[in-house]
Amino acid sequence: MKGLKIPPMSSPVVRRMVLFKHGVAFLERSGPATGPFELSFEKDEMNDVLKSLSVWVAEGDARVGAIGFDKPDDPEQALAEKNLSFAPGGALSGLLASARGRRVRVMSAGQEHSGEVLGVESVKGERGAEARSLVLRVDEGRISVVDLGSVTEVDLLDPITRAGVAFLADRSRAATSGESRTVLVDLEGTAADVRVSYVIPAPTWRVSYRVAREGDDVRVMGWGLVHNPADEDLEDIELVLTTGQPVSFVIDLYNPKEIERTVVEEESRAVAAPTRFERAKRMTSPAGAPMAPPPPAPAAYGAPQGFGAAAFAEAPAGLSDAFAAGAGAAEYADRGELFEYRITERVSLKRGGSAMVPLFSSKIPAEKQRIWRLGAPPAPDLVLRFENASGAVLEEGPAVIYDDGVYAGESMVPYSARGAEVKLGFAKDLGVRCSAANEAHRVVSSVSVKRAGLFVETRIEVHHQLTAESDHAEAVTVIFELPKIHGRQIDPKGPQPFEDTSSFRRFKVDVPANSRAVTRPVETWIESSTLRYDGLAHATLLPWVRGGLLDEAKGDALRAVLDAWAKVGECERQKQRTEKLKLDAFEKQKRISEQLAVLKDGGAEGTLRLRYVAELSAQQDRVNALDADLTRLDKEAETARRDADERLAALIRD
Repeated sequence: MKGLKIPPMSSPVVRRMVLFKHGVAFLERSGPATGPFELSFEKDEMNDVLKSLSVWVAEGDARVGAIGFDKPDDPEQALAEKNLSFAPGGALSGLLASARGRRVRVMSAGQEHSGEVLGVESVKGERGAEARSLVLRVDEGRISVVDLGSVTEVDLLDPITRAGVAFLADRSRAATSGESRTVLVDLEGTAADVRVSYVIPAPTWRVSYRVAREGDDVRVMGWGLVHNPADEDLEDIELVLTTGQPVSFVIDLYNPKEIERTVVEEESRAVAAPTRFERAKRMTSPAGAPMAPPPPAPAAYGAPQGFGAAAFAEAPAGLSDAFAAGAGAAEYADRGELFEYRITERVSLKRGGSAMVPLFSSKIPAEKQRIWRLGAPPAPDLVLRFENASGAVLEEGPAVIYDDGVYAGESMVPYSARGAEVKLGFAKDLGVRCSAANEAHRVVSSVSVKRAGLFVETRIEVHHQLTAESDHAEAVTVIFELPKIHGRQIDPKGPQPFEDTSSFRRFKVDVPANSRAVTRPVETWIESSTLRYDGLAHATLLPWVRGGLLDEAKGDALRAVLDAWAKVGECERQKQRTEKLKLDAFEKQKRISEQLAVLKDGGAEGTLRLRYVAELSAQQDRVNALDADLTRLDKEAETARRDADERLAALIRD
């Protein structure tokens, strides 16, 4: 809402404002009103206003009619399109010129003139000054000229001209209002109490905290930071802050939505009689009786549910000293999915102003902890831990921490439901140094025979050594946080965490004065893998059999399989060597054959030829012998392979 433009007593004024966390504010006006009244909004508020505006009469006999609002068009352009845009100083002459052909009645120098406007004429006076005259057609044969300088009154006798003047006044008002838009509520009669409610965009409210530790307690005080979203002073309003986030969105209701329609060209056809449709029978109920008429439509502007009175929780106990003023500052309670702070005292906010309003102040049992997280710098965090026993839902916000009356640091309060644990880390304890070391061990815990290979489970143990050294003159307690990793457990034989979070396990260590303390938790988990049979070796099987992870019979069977596969491998290697020898023999046969092709049968060449023939025959015998070796190796390899497969199949079946 951007300011009421009429006297406060003539229309409702803002009595209540509800601020939400998602960028809107709900405002409710109430008060007496007589007849129509105007409200003014910024242009960018109109969509929310048109979406949410409700008006109803709470007391009185008045009736709410239509609600009008300024068009979103450019008012200057709209005036120009209707020839109603006049230059400064030319309003009267321009208006009369726009009424050409229309009847008017004017009073000039005490005389009345009436007729149809023919135009406005400008002539130079005796001293060069411009003089303007109105030219009227009195009747068919008579024209009257009236000096505009002496005109004191003009009556517009034509309804079209009167409508143009009304349009001129309306658009001129819009043109001079800048980004403001007027909403006119048509109220007929007098109402002792008229209610107006609506939603407008607003900065979200925020919260900041003061937390003071005193012994075994903390005193928590919450302050709400609010901003006035209305372009007017808000005086003595009821202020409600809610933590909820109802669904809210922006939809353009202000600008007209035009639908492009299909253009249809009519065809030349013979005239046809209109189609007649039969009247439907009246619907009846199952018993045969006529059905009751539908209920009447709801009134256009009825009273919304609103934010009525409710039973709130009793205000928390007051705080002493500096924070005592916050006690009872607000009442608060659940409203389903929402949580409200209703400020007890009336609040005033200047136009464009902001304020901090006290929300609550509560004394809560708490403890100071030292927490160190694995991988962090040596000094542990100083943390205040308490349960939210304030009775209020704590919104996320910054907090300033005081310890024994002095500033100790700052923190962020997370969103905390009532009863939820709150931990606020606010400083580092430089008098304590923490460190961590670890050592990992891997031990095979089980071996089982599967179709795809040996299924091996390995137990992994990580032995942590968490050390805290303290320079304090008194004993302190340090909490170590170990990240919680899925599948990992803490060995029950070692130190156990005293509490778990969703991401960490916490171990507590008591450190004597000027001394050190160590805790040694052990993390364990199981990793599983499948070792393919063709990747096994005797050296792998031996310790498993000796350690009882694999029984002797299965170990013997697997060793036999490995021996058979080794036999297959040896046969394959021998085959490769034999194949190479065979290729060498073929190469020698080729060279001998090339020599025989050029030698003659007689003489010395004949003798050499016979020797080559004998050598060629020997190479052929060698090839035949190698072929026999290859056949034998194939059979031996196939026998070993079949033996391995049969043994492995029997092992898997067992």
